[in-house]
Amino acid sequence: MSVFEISPLEAIGPVRLGVPRAVARQTMAAIGFPLENSHDGVDYFCESCMQFSYGPSDEVWFIGVCGNPNFTFVFKGIDVFARSATEVFSLMAASDNSGPHDFTSYEYWFPNQVLSLWDADEQYDRQEGESREVWGQIGIGNSAYMAAIRAIKKKA
Repeated sequence: MSVFEISPLEAIGPVRLGVPRAVARQTMAAIGFPLENSHDGVDYFCESCMQFSYGPSDEVWFIGVCGNPNFTFVFKGIDVFARSATEVFSLMAASDNSGPHDFTSYEYWFPNQVLSLWDADEQYDRQEGESREVWGQIGIGNSAYMAAIRAIKKKA
């Protein structure tokens, strides 16, 4: 089983935020995970449980991951898809140092880490048979990605 560390503002596993698309693809292929699909500026790897989104200069500006029994994603040593959404939220909130955070199950951004949590639901609980809410996706981005998200939200 492959284990990938979630390091906000830096990387998930071997792929770092800010690297060119070609470097991200080469890095994943070198560890046995070639590109599986690409659509609308997003590349998919590892049975589509890892996605890389690219900014205007074709550099990785967001990495999103979802639960998969063949891959483990850890944050501060904790398997984020083996814990309930509320546990993961609390762990990440304690690491953000941006004040108090109130749990919401749909979407949440931790601003200091540019760390996103999306869609906590039982359907994503692949380890405990859909018995608890688990995040559908956990992602990290860079400052340019966060600025783009904020601009979109201001227009809405």
